[in-house]
Amino acid sequence: MSKRNIFLLAFLIPLSIVAQSGGQTAFSFVNIETSSRVEALGGSGIAIFDNDVSLVQTTPSLLNPEMDKSIVFSFGDYFSNINLFSFSFSKNLEKIGVFALSLKAINYGFFDRNDENGYNHSEFSANDQLLTFGFAKQLNDRFTLGLNLNLLNSNYDFYNSFAISSNISSTYYNKKKRFTSTFLVKNMGRQVKSYTLINESLPFEMQFAISKELAHLPFRYHLAYNSINIFDVKSPYKLTSQTNTDTGELEIKQENIAKTALRHIVIGGEFNPFRKSLFIRGGFNFQRRFDLTTTTRPALVGFSWGIGFKVMKYRFDYSRSSYHLAAAPNNFSIATNLSTFGF
Repeated sequence: MSKRNIFLLAFLIPLSIVAQSGGQTAFSFVNIETSSRVEALGGSGIAIFDNDVSLVQTTPSLLNPEMDKSIVFSFGDYFSNINLFSFSFSKNLEKIGVFALSLKAINYGFFDRNDENGYNHSEFSANDQLLTFGFAKQLNDRFTLGLNLNLLNSNYDFYNSFAISSNISSTYYNKKKRFTSTFLVKNMGRQVKSYTLINESLPFEMQFAISKELAHLPFRYHLAYNSINIFDVKSPYKLTSQTNTDTGELEIKQENIAKTALRHIVIGGEFNPFRKSLFIRGGFNFQRRFDLTTTTRPALVGFSWGIGFKVMKYRFDYSRSSYHLAAAPNNFSIATNLSTFGF
């Protein structure tokens, strides 16, 4: 068996452990982005092919030799007292491929343990972790295949669960035309240990995205279509009916096909003035806008923005995403390349 056949077989193996359909979805925290750059672009950055190693935790085919010895740390103040932390490192092994190691941790803080009568007995904590081993192989000068093996751990008081999953992606990168496209299949796997006696499925999803850097303007746009495998992705908690105050009759609120299709789209842009080390970013997420706005005050829900700049050997990124009127999470990232320090 040739090396290429062995490599392709490694990508097909995870398909045999796709979680069963139906039931509730566990480990939804894997979809929380910690990359400041991704959050600034609206929550998707799967079609950006450069040296940013923070992108590979979700999309392994973005791994490339330019990321050799790159390292990044990201921090986020999500909602309430929830703290996010992530780390990624990559290493290029010539003639073999590019490897990456990533860690994502989420701490939800402490909660009161009350009984059915409301009496407090103690406190408990809740946290999630995701350890990712990534690998990518460039098939030719334009196509790259990537595979992530994910180890998921979740602890909520006395309940804990463990799962194994994988992300598989393929990226097309045309350097001459400055065009990139990526197809991603994420969260394929199953629980090894469930919280209770009931096994739950993982948040399986397929995504496609394109990005292009304009030839005569230092601007890159990113357009993503999420949840290809499910068309109706509207929130089950949105009201589908309301009472007419004039007639007193119950009216059913129907969502048209165009609006449902828009829910899948995330738009982002990155402006690089003078093509130097300053980046100004912005994005819009239709799903967040439609599900999390209020009728009386929609404000900037769904929009996000960020900035990135390089100082000496370090690259700093910041983003702020408007999820809801009640909160707009902030994300911070610091990245460098260990080779600049002689490693």
